Amino acid sequence: MSKTFIVVWEGVEGAGKTTLMNETCRSLRGMGYEILTYKTPSKTRTGRFAKEYGNEPTIDSLTRTLLFLANTSDDSRIMKQEIEENNPDYYFIDRYYLCSIVYGLAYSKLMGAEVSERDFISFLNLIEKIGEKIFVKPNLYIIVDVPEENRLRRIDRKGAERGLEGELEKSSKMQEYVRRFYRAFMEEYPDKVLWIINPEGKLDETCKNLVDELILRRESLSKT
Repeated sequence: MSKTFIVVWEGVEGAGKTTLMNETCRSLRGMGYEILTYKTPSKTRTGRFAKEYGNEPTIDSLTRTLLFLANTSDDSRIMKQEIEENNPDYYFIDRYYLCSIVYGLAYSKLMGAEVSERDFISFLNLIEKIGEKIFVKPNLYIIVDVPEENRLRRIDRKGAERGLEGELEKSSKMQEYVRRFYRAFMEEYPDKVLWIINPEGKLDETCKNLVDELILRRESLSKT
């Protein structure tokens, strides 16, 4: 697994994360790099159950958090197998256990729980300690953000998901809590995070800068 540079893509809903990730994949592949991608929640049994039951309107915030966290933990064995068998240059994970914790605690906060940024870091550290032999270890986290007014316009254009998932997508308060927890993560681990603003009409420029940074970081890692 030493050759593969593992990147986790995270961000607020409507920031254009998946579009930017796919465009970055296309550019890197055009330069001859081999890239594999994985998306959670997946179509595995735990992924389907988390998405279906976890988005029931009556679900409580703790149960929802644990359901999505279970999927990202369970799918780690699939990710490890893909990396070991294919040894790609880059492995892109479209949301991982960090997302499960960020969104889970943001939803808990939205529902009135007194959860601070330090609580978030403490919980994250505990989960990573428990999952030391389970989780894939990312080399870099890319957190994609966008000004809130642009985010809401994108949600309106594409259409929000149904049910609870859609309500949380459209909630500016929920997404602000998400930003706070992602910022706390970046402040705790500044060398592992790229915070990307993905403005309207600048996909090519944003992608080019990101590709250059990813190549530089992978080369730097290979020299250590």
